[in-house]
Amino acid sequence: RFLLILMLAVGLALAACAPPEASEAGSENKPKAEKPAEEPKEQKPAKEQKPAKEQSKPESDTSSEKKERFKESAPKEPAPKEPNHKPQPKPKPKPKPRPKPSVPTAGRQYDATVTVSYVTDGDTVEISPAINGIEDVRLIGIDTPETVDPSEEVEPLGPEASSFADDELTGQKVGLEFDVERVDQYGRLLAYVHLGGEMFNEVLVEEGLAQAYPYEPNTRYEARFAAAQQQARAAALGIWGLTLAQQCQLANRGNGIGEGSPGCSGASASASASASASASPSAGS
Repeated sequence: RFLLILMLAVGLALAACAPPEASEAGSENKPKAEKPAEEPKEQKPAKEQKPAKEQSKPESDTSSEKKERFKESAPKEPAPKEPNHKPQPKPKPKPKPRPKPSVPTAGRQYDATVTVSYVTDGDTVEISPAINGIEDVRLIGIDTPETVDPSEEVEPLGPEASSFADDELTGQKVGLEFDVERVDQYGRLLAYVHLGGEMFNEVLVEEGLAQAYPYEPNTRYEARFAAAQQQARAAALGIWGLTLAQQCQLANRGNGIGEGSPGCSGASASASASASASASPSAGS
């Protein structure tokens, strides 16, 4: 018995000291249970990609849009009302200046050729060089409204006639044509002034800026001036388009208008017309 017990004790001691490899090897040799194959999972459909957001507009565009929206939202100021003025009558057109030629009239002979140095008024100018010491020239056969006579008020359309003569004649070389009398009682030359193929005396009548004013014995172109005046009168040009009150301020040269003519206060028409037609042009006219 003692031996048996000793052998058992030794066997147990040996078993306890043996490495666990054997047991592990035994376990490894055992076939592992195969796991059942996993069934393939159903693939979910891919989510649709959302379109990329629009790129933000440049800051400048955004600010301009804000300004536009602000303008639209801001209350608009009411447009200022136009003043309720009564329509004014349109001013009558002034005579258009004509092209200025460099010579009076090519190929025509005149009594004198001079340069207009100054325009006194519509029918009186100064020339250079002087002729026999005389510089002042009175355009004969016509009469423009008064502007320089100290004893008379400035008459309607007088400044316009002076301005027209100034624009057309000042600095221009003109031809002088004399009639029967060359000098008047005021020491002025009496002449028809020619420029660019036209007689300026007649042009003033055609524009309605002068009345025909025949004065003996210088009446060479009386018929021409009367015809020009008739056309201007029919077209209501210049003095022929003035009101009756304005026409009554003009000198009466026997043409149915002017001081003492029908419709004007003062002396009788016949007496005034007769006196004016026979009178010599004044120093201011």
